[in-house]
Amino acid sequence: MDQDPNAVTDEAARRRPHVQFAPDLRLSVALALAGLLCAGASIATDAAGRLLLIAAALMLLGIAACDLIFRPRLQADADGVTIRSPMQRTHLGWDQIEQVRADVRTRHGLRSVSLEIDTGDDLVVLSRRGLGTDPERVAALVNAFAPSR
Repeated sequence: MDQDPNAVTDEAARRRPHVQFAPDLRLSVALALAGLLCAGASIATDAAGRLLLIAAALMLLGIAACDLIFRPRLQADADGVTIRSPMQRTHLGWDQIEQVRADVRTRHGLRSVSLEIDTGDDLVVLSRRGLGTDPERVAALVNAFAPSR
């Protein structure tokens, strides 16, 4: 029985060490349910309320759909980083990436952390919600795959 050489390569690629990050599935389902609840509640209100509830339902369902369609949001392996989002789908090799870091900011007593992938020309910023976990942890794990510079 002959084996397809591409099938062997695909299987080897799936087994290679990698990390991937995506929005929390529980939150995505909760957003979808809230969107359906808003859509259902729009039936029992006046015209202005109906318009607002339908707009809210569309927004919540759109966010939930993006979370499910663009999974995983970030994947890193020895070849580089793959980013999947509504605005960008790309693979960046390690030679294209200048820096991967967690950007921590505090404003009015609130701490905000995001992941930044700097290519020199572009800056890709991913939020904690988009990654499904702490961006500081993600930066450490992604940088573990980067070759020594």
